[in-house]
This record gives sequence, structure tokens and C-alpha cells, in this order.
Amino acid sequence: MSDGNLKTLTINSFKGEVKERIREAIITGELQPGERIVETKLARLFGISQVPVREALRGLEEEGLVRSVLYKGTYVSEFVLREIYHVFLLRTQIEMMVLKLVVPTLTDRQIAELQAIVDEMAEVDGDYRVQSGLDVRFHGRIIEWSNVETYRRIWRMLSGHVRRFISFMHPTYFTEQHKSAVEQHEELIQVLRTRNLDEIQKTFTDHVMFLWYEHGEAWLQENATE
Repeated sequence: MSDGNLKTLTINSFKGEVKERIREAIITGELQPGERIVETKLARLFGISQVPVREALRGLEEEGLVRSVLYKGTYVSEFVLREIYHVFLLRTQIEMMVLKLVVPTLTDRQIAELQAIVDEMAEVDGDYRVQSGLDVRFHGRIIEWSNVETYRRIWRMLSGHVRRFISFMHPTYFTEQHKSAVEQHEELIQVLRTRNLDEIQKTFTDHVMFLWYEHGEAWLQENATE
């Protein structure tokens, strides 16, 4: 593991902040699949004790981003595309249920909030890491509006795996698509304005699953015999 951005961090909120920074390092590939995570090294980089690092790693294990091996240590989870396929399916199902709850009471103010995220996305065109984070924020806001904590918790876990998929399989997803990330999310906003649930669910399903069908599915077919 390279020190990278990790050693520059100042941790104020301990467990939550530590977990988020390690999580981001795994998602973006700073911490590689299969790499051992040494608690003492991370604690030294953060300038804190091992306790919040250990607690953060336990939380990340629940998300499936790290795995503990008895008597050996903690490792970054391997990247398994067959598992990612089901992540995409489950994320789609969660979003469809959330949209059914949110759309009937969706306000112009909420749509304006989503538009502000898309505007921010346009300002960082070309930086896939920032845009992928904004993409998560866009969909995450809709999840939050459901006011269902179970959906929020599951979706957050799934979104981390989707972003990891982008980082490893197609980091130019947000810069070299047939339609830019901004254009895709502008379309989502336009369909939300119609309040037509059937059309909204179809458009969101196509949007979420597009990345898998464009890149993940082909890879699985090519490696089906391995």
C-alpha cells in the first residue's frame, strides 16, 4: 500500500472518518484487491490509535470490502464480477422500490436539489472519481427521501461496490460514454418531472444497468470457461 492521500489526513471524528477514508481508498484502488491491511501502519498514517482503525475495518467487512482471515490478518476483498452482477440487480430493485415511495410526493424543490448536483457534475467534467462520487450523491438523495433506513443502509453498501467496479473495469465511464454523465442525469431529471412512475422506473433501470451490460456482462462471457 502506498501512503498516497492517506498520510495527509487529519482524523477528527475517528471511527466514522477513518472508515470513510479507508473505504474510499479501496473503492478507488489505492488499496488493491488482496492487499493486506496493517492496522498499525494505518494508525500511524492517521496519527491515531489502532482502536478506531480496527472498528472501521469491522464495518467495512460488513460491507464486503474487506475480509478477515483467522491468525493472518485483514485483507482487501478480491474483485469478483459475478458478485458485482448481483449488486447491480439488487441496487436496481432497491431504487425501484424507493421511486415508488418518493415519486408521488416529489417536489420541485427536490428536483432542483438533484439539478444542482448535475450542475456540479458538469463543472468537474473529466474527473471520473469526483463524478462517480456525485453520481452516488444524486441517487443517494433519492434513497434518503424514502425515509426507510433499511434501504439507505443497503444502498450505501451496494454503491461502494458499483464505484469499485467503475474504478477497476472502466475508469473512463464518466468521460467516454455515448452520452456523458451529465446528459444521462439530465434525462433522469426530465423523466422525474413527468411524475410518471412507469417511465421513471424504466429510465432509472436502464441507467443503472447500462454500465453492467456495456462492460461487465461482456467480460463474464469472455471468461465463462475459466
